Amino acid sequence: MAAPPDAMLERAVRAGPGELLWLGAAPFEVRCEPQQATGLLKIVAVAEGEGVVAQGGRRAILREGTFAWVQSDAPFELSMSRGRRLLLRLPLSVVQQRHPGVDLRTAVGRGEEHAGERVVAGLLRQILRESSSLSERDCAAAVGVVLEAIGMCGRAPELPQARVERALAEIELRLGDPALQPADIARAQGVSRRYLDGVMAEQLGSSLAAHIRRRRLERAASELSTRPDDAVFEIAARWGFRDTSHFTRLFRSHFATTPAAYRRAALDGPSID
Repeated sequence: MAAPPDAMLERAVRAGPGELLWLGAAPFEVRCEPQQATGLLKIVAVAEGEGVVAQGGRRAILREGTFAWVQSDAPFELSMSRGRRLLLRLPLSVVQQRHPGVDLRTAVGRGEEHAGERVVAGLLRQILRESSSLSERDCAAAVGVVLEAIGMCGRAPELPQARVERALAEIELRLGDPALQPADIARAQGVSRRYLDGVMAEQLGSSLAAHIRRRRLERAASELSTRPDDAVFEIAARWGFRDTSHFTRLFRSHFATTPAAYRRAALDGPSID
C-alpha cells in the first residue's frame, strides 16, 4: 500500500521565502485537487528511485538526480517509487519576479540536458543528502542559492509571433549592413535558419531572405526619391546590392518599373492637367 506523503515526512524547515521538506523512502501516490489558491511553485527533486508527475496535460518521468516544477493552484498527480526525495516550496510570484522568462512549465523532467538545470539539480541533490547536518540558517542560505540558480534554467519557449517580431526588429536594426545574411538573423535568435524561415513563412508568408530583400528594395526606393545626387549604383551598394544589373532586375520585379524611372517619377511629382 502506498504511503501518503505526510506519513513519510522526515523533516520540514521554513527557509527564507520557501520551505524545505525531506520525504522518506516509502513509495506513494497522490492526486491533488486544490480547493484554494496558495500561489506556490513546488520543486520535486528525486535522489533515488523514480517518480511520475502529471499536470496541465503533461507527464514527466523523474529519474535519479532530476526534478520538476509543480504549481500548487492546479490539479496534479505525483507518484514515487522507493527512494528519498526533496520538496521545495517557493512563492511563484517571487520566482517570476526574480527570473522573468525562465521556463516554468510544470511536469517537465529537468536536470539531464540543460546545463543550468543540471546545476539546480545538483544543489537540490546535495541539500537532500545533507538533511541531518543542515541547520535552519543553513537551510535558508541553501534555498537562497537555489532561488538564484533557477535563473540559470532554460528560457520559456517563445511564441512564433514573438519570435517573428524579434527577427523583424533585428533585421531593421542591421538592414544597413551590406553583408547581412538570413543566417545572421537566425543565429542572433539562437535558432536555425530553417526553423526561422518556417516561422516567418507561417506568420508573414515569406522567407527571411525574401523579407530582407523586400526591405532593402524599399529603403533603396526611398533614397532614390530623397537623395537625387547619389548615383543608382551607390544606393544599390549601400543596401547590399553590389551588382547594379541584378538590383535593377529585382527592383523592376518588385515595383514594376526601373530605378531610374522610379526616381524621375518621384522627383517630377504628379502631373497637373
